[in-house]
Amino acid sequence: MTNSTIQLQCPRAEGEPIKIPASIEAIGTATQKQLPDEGHLEVLISEEASTPEEAWTKFQAAVEKLLAAIGTSATVGTIEPAQDSKTVSATLRGDREVFCVSAEITIYFDIVNFGSVIAAMAENGFSYSNILFTYSDKIEIGPELLEAASKDALIRAEAVARGVGKTVGRLVSIQIGRTERKSLGFEEPIFNSIQFSRTAHTNFTIDPRLFDVKMASTRAHVVVAEVTARFEILD
Repeated sequence: MTNSTIQLQCPRAEGEPIKIPASIEAIGTATQKQLPDEGHLEVLISEEASTPEEAWTKFQAAVEKLLAAIGTSATVGTIEPAQDSKTVSATLRGDREVFCVSAEITIYFDIVNFGSVIAAMAENGFSYSNILFTYSDKIEIGPELLEAASKDALIRAEAVARGVGKTVGRLVSIQIGRTERKSLGFEEPIFNSIQFSRTAHTNFTIDPRLFDVKMASTRAHVVVAEVTARFEILD
């Protein structure tokens, strides 16, 4: 078996230079708002008692209650409790020593479970603070976003061609560029902040949908898709 080479002859007169069609390259972009993927908040658990043993028992019970409340909706970071003592004044019994066990516990959650976590905190009497939403490194670009970026490249190419009295011809090449995430401002997504208060003996439930995470404004995180396309230019 022998190798063969196929040569294509260009239909042009001898000595005539090869004409390379004029072309234009345009970069199209498309953006899409993105909600955070994850988040975390802090819960302070602090229990006091007249003896260290009783304080630790109460602290453990509170932690177990917290874990039962969040269930599988979130995960708990490392619990690092601290023991302390203080002297308090009692009107009838005089000064006495009180032992305290406390810990700032971080609760980690996926954004889809945020409402369930907040509802669980309120229903079980836990106060929370320092809510922070975070974004994972994974950036997903759907076909709709790529289509929008491609159309944007075509629109830009057509605009330039019209500016020089030409029209856009066939597509010569197209390339998907690097995908990135940008922040259009300093505002973070917000949630419906509804405050609840209750007594220790009141049972009630909260609809987690009250706390759906929403965009605060157009100044938020967006995913940017980029497409570079080259088109022939026709007279």
